[in-house]
Amino acid sequence: MATLAELYEFLETKQDDSHLDSRFSYDAFLPVEQPKARLEILTWWKIERLIEDENCNFDKNFIVSYFDERVKATNNQLLKYRYNYFISLLTNDNRYAKQSIDALIAVINTLLPKDKEDYPHVAEKAIEVLMSLIKRVKYKIPEATDLIWGVLESDYGYRTKMVCIRLAKEKGFFPSRDAKKIVCLCKDLLSLVKDSWRENCCELGLFYSSKIQGEAKPYMNFFYEALGDMEMGQLVDPATAPNNIAIPWMNEDHSQKAMAFYQKAGLTPKRNRAELAFRENKKKMVMLHFKIEKKTDKKIVEYFGNLEKELLEGKLSWLLENLSCPVRFLFPSYEQIRLRMSASKSTVEKLGFENKIMDINGNSKDAGKDFDLRQKYGIWLMNIVRNTVINMILTAVNIKQLTYSKLRKWFLKNTCFGIQLEYTRSGQVVTTTWFSQIDYGVEALIKQYNRFLQGKPTDWRLPVDILSIRFEGILRDMVGDYGGCVTKVGRDNSISQALLDDLLREPCLLQIFRKEDIEFFEYVFTAKGYNIRNYVAHAFYIPQDYGMIEATLVFLCILRLTMFSPKSKTITANMK
Repeated sequence: MATLAELYEFLETKQDDSHLDSRFSYDAFLPVEQPKARLEILTWWKIERLIEDENCNFDKNFIVSYFDERVKATNNQLLKYRYNYFISLLTNDNRYAKQSIDALIAVINTLLPKDKEDYPHVAEKAIEVLMSLIKRVKYKIPEATDLIWGVLESDYGYRTKMVCIRLAKEKGFFPSRDAKKIVCLCKDLLSLVKDSWRENCCELGLFYSSKIQGEAKPYMNFFYEALGDMEMGQLVDPATAPNNIAIPWMNEDHSQKAMAFYQKAGLTPKRNRAELAFRENKKKMVMLHFKIEKKTDKKIVEYFGNLEKELLEGKLSWLLENLSCPVRFLFPSYEQIRLRMSASKSTVEKLGFENKIMDINGNSKDAGKDFDLRQKYGIWLMNIVRNTVINMILTAVNIKQLTYSKLRKWFLKNTCFGIQLEYTRSGQVVTTTWFSQIDYGVEALIKQYNRFLQGKPTDWRLPVDILSIRFEGILRDMVGDYGGCVTKVGRDNSISQALLDDLLREPCLLQIFRKEDIEFFEYVFTAKGYNIRNYVAHAFYIPQDYGMIEATLVFLCILRLTMFSPKSKTITANMK
């Protein structure tokens, strides 16, 4: 059993940013002390993510009151910074941001590594927060600038100094007038740094060199030359391992980069030597050729050919109905795959490895026991979507069978998307349709299909963003109509709307859709597959991540929703 008194005593001497979970478990506190203990534990997590996480419910008044009390009670500046920073993000109140800056200026020097050559693990986050807050509230800029320059001009090692310079670049901390001073510092550091730090040092030097008015060229040439020398220094003589065919391929990459850097530095002799090395290396490159025979089942080809002919020569409604309930497209189900899967372990598991999956941000986690099942599901599904469904949709758009006006008419007249819904807004009942929530997303989708067919640049952001988010809202209404749970209660008894993962687990969903439909929804929107809903909702996608496949998958999910049959005569939407 732990007590708040013990926790406070420990925190008063804390001088690092390590989590408290390993020392103080939330469950170890008495129920009456748990709300305060929870806040203390969360204070050492990534506060920014906590505030943004819609699953993390906070009582603002309680947090502000509690942390105000703690700021007055503690003498530890590290705690004052964390408490005030938490409140400033939660309330967007600059008064707390300023108090956090005061505490940061007082504490940062104590967080720097004791061994001056070590990486500044503890100080890094504090410096980053200080720079972010300074940029936001424009408070104590001279004091903070003097503090950072004090570190840069001290006898700390290159790791600490480069972390400060990198963070300053990311946060726009230093004014342009300091650029030359920073460039000179980067030049001095270059002789000290090792390994990948050298490349980072040059990149920082190049960035700040570009800020120097009228004198940038000589400094930029210096760093470009250094980068070229680094690439040439990584060339390996193939004679040292004549049977290693990978060496020439790696050398090609290094010599190409070296040529580009020397070209930018205006160093023709060095550029020519790099090109000579490139040409000589080219002679030693070996490409292995493998013959892979791909057998095509003629019956499958004939089947889909006949299906395409039937659907494209018929009415649009027949095509859309088949896409809405794609039994004839032979979409997979987990049950079908299980019947075909071997009961033995996969090769990866036999070798003692664990399957891992990596998200769009490069974070990995255990794939889980059904990884092979989901992998086979994805391969089966995407073969059909890529090779048949998308081609059929594009053909329908190309021959004008599928247009936005025709699609709109079908949604409104032939499906549940034309049903009048009742929403309550500010005590007033407002009527609308589900199609009104997706119309501009569907219109954007058809527009991008047309642009693709015309060979023009496409942008799939609008259809993916709109349709994926609206899918969740419409599904919530459908679950609510069948008496399913569309809200959830947080730890503090606050009530919020159920999220997509919650909705897909609702038992009543099996009264509305087939099991295969739910599996498809999970594959498209959750971490079991493409995870589109989370990537869109949390803004993890960048423009390059949006594509025709993502847009088509979301569109197919919307079409499946048209199979819904209302249970009530009047649907009262659950989002009020």
